[in-house]
Amino acid sequence: MIEHDLRPSTPPAPGSGPAGARPEPPATALQAYHRAAHAIPHRRYWYRPLVTLLVSVVVLAVMTLQLLLVLTIAGAIWPSFAPSPSLADPLNPVDQLMSLGMLALLIPAVLIGTLAGYGRAGIAFSVLGRFRWRLLGRAALVVVPVYVLVNMVLNLVLEREAIVVPPLGTGVLGAWLIALVLAPLQSAGEEFVFRALPMQMLGTWLRWPLVGILVPVPLFVLGHGYDWAGQLHIALFAIAMGLLAWKTGGLELPILLHVANNWTLFAIAPLIPGFTEQGEVGALGLLLALVPMVALSAGIWWWYSRRAGLGLWEPQRGAVQTLSPSAAITSSARAVRGERSMI
Repeated sequence: MIEHDLRPSTPPAPGSGPAGARPEPPATALQAYHRAAHAIPHRRYWYRPLVTLLVSVVVLAVMTLQLLLVLTIAGAIWPSFAPSPSLADPLNPVDQLMSLGMLALLIPAVLIGTLAGYGRAGIAFSVLGRFRWRLLGRAALVVVPVYVLVNMVLNLVLEREAIVVPPLGTGVLGAWLIALVLAPLQSAGEEFVFRALPMQMLGTWLRWPLVGILVPVPLFVLGHGYDWAGQLHIALFAIAMGLLAWKTGGLELPILLHVANNWTLFAIAPLIPGFTEQGEVGALGLLLALVPMVALSAGIWWWYSRRAGLGLWEPQRGAVQTLSPSAAITSSARAVRGERSMI
């Protein structure tokens, strides 16, 4: 990918600005998402990504052990509070808490690791060093209805003969509510560990974004247990989300697509036995998964380029606010001048 320089071709003469004005930040303050560490002074050293990875792994291990310890003690005190043998029963609240909760822990693990390695946890969110909620909200107006239609309505129609309404006891309601609460965090956690972490680690060393996008794809695929059709979708999904993170300068829209897909599936899982179990997908399942993902990804790419005033293959750049307040504000305004109506 070609990196476009947004600086003026001819720098202003020294002293040409207003008296007492601070100089504009250096060019390194404007970076694409995978190179965000280069916007932070003294944080681009070669060992910083290794510190980030090590701290993330340690934090994740500690928090996972704590969660398992709590669940083990609870199961010993209340025998009914125990996981199923498969650990994948959508009607078992402990299964949902374990499977989704451990993936949700990826969010604080990566953020703490990024803070330790680069000194700014916010670069994991976006090139502005923060989460752009307005951007996510605007895109959600289109993305969520599409996935509700495809994942919920169409699947309920296609699987109508397999629908079983379970007794609405406390266990079933608890499992369903846990899934609805934790599914967005689980989806976001996967985006942090498979998009933010590798893209920014490798981007500290290399200029090419495709390296950080493609390297984690096999790991993302191996983390799922589908047949060839399902794994093909997983691989293409990982590539599309990595490209969107690079294009839009952050994780907001990849997280939105991931959450919309998973949340709508978990919402109807209690009605269709085995619905969320990983296994055979088939051609129809592949088609239902690929069409909305490809269409929405392409549409978001075009929409973001047009609204942000970017070339089709030009990424969003931004400045993490690590400089003096006035310089950081000036740099951020320059970097996102075409994105004001979106974030």
